[in-house]
Amino acid sequence: IGLASCMEQLVLCRLITGFGVAALSTASTMMIADISTPLNRASTFAPIMSGFAAGTALGPAIGGIAADAIGIEETFMLVGGSYFALVAINHFLIQETKPDEFIFPWELSYENEKKEKPFFSSVKDAISQWKPLLDDKQVRNLVVMSGLYSMTLAGTQMTLLPIVLTDPSGTFGMSATSIGQVYMGMSIASVVSNPSVALVADKVGKSRVIIGGGTLMSLSIASMPFCSNISQLAAVMGCWTLGSTALSTAPVAHISDIVTPKQRAQAIALLRTSGDIGFFAGATSLGLVADITGNIDIAMQSGAGLLLSATSWYAMRQFIARKTNAEQLGH
Repeated sequence: IGLASCMEQLVLCRLITGFGVAALSTASTMMIADISTPLNRASTFAPIMSGFAAGTALGPAIGGIAADAIGIEETFMLVGGSYFALVAINHFLIQETKPDEFIFPWELSYENEKKEKPFFSSVKDAISQWKPLLDDKQVRNLVVMSGLYSMTLAGTQMTLLPIVLTDPSGTFGMSATSIGQVYMGMSIASVVSNPSVALVADKVGKSRVIIGGGTLMSLSIASMPFCSNISQLAAVMGCWTLGSTALSTAPVAHISDIVTPKQRAQAIALLRTSGDIGFFAGATSLGLVADITGNIDIAMQSGAGLLLSATSWYAMRQFIARKTNAEQLGH
């Protein structure tokens, strides 16, 4: 990204980055899902989600300071080099990724060798496994809710919020370092609240936490344009982060509960894919709303309305499902 000189190169770099993030997030959540049970799944997910949040807490702070000190391009190169070094260390030190021992050709056995499937064949197989998953109403509702949450998150927190905070003619007029501190504060709040949110999800139910998180986050986004000082901004960002934490932890744990162990990997991949589509659509659509209206506040309120509508729809679907189940048990 640091070497990109045009929009096409930037989009290509972001596309490749997206593939890497998808692989990392899917594999890590799948490992946690395998070693947990429905009774403690959200709590088991909490440490790894806290780890992600801790990384994003340090990242904006370091990135903001580095961007002001050495430049944006150099900061991207520094981050890319750090990732490459980490991959190399993991490859040689972690047991699962250590290079295979050298075997002489005459020691190889080809009798039970399995041929790897072509990439597009694997993609086709994955999509074919998604169809029966989407036949389940619970999975379908959760996938839609997750996608709309990601759409709102990308459009508001990742696209509009930095513009609002850095606008020289606006209320805050922050620098890159100050922006980093804001996002660091949000990430720290996520790290601190994640275990408690996960514990509540295991106790009262993941669906209720999703509904509560969606409501809290949407109201916080709607309140953002009315902030007139740093204290109000901190309070709104705290509530915003708490809602976002609930919506990032509970859906993965919930979908792991409602599918079979054999379906779990594809279910998590499906959930991640809906989130990726939401990220793409959210940044594009809410950015377009801001450009067309010429008012970022309207775009921000549109994001709040989208998430609140999605949460209301999801809550209604959950209510109907519970009522239907109760009637069936009564008969």
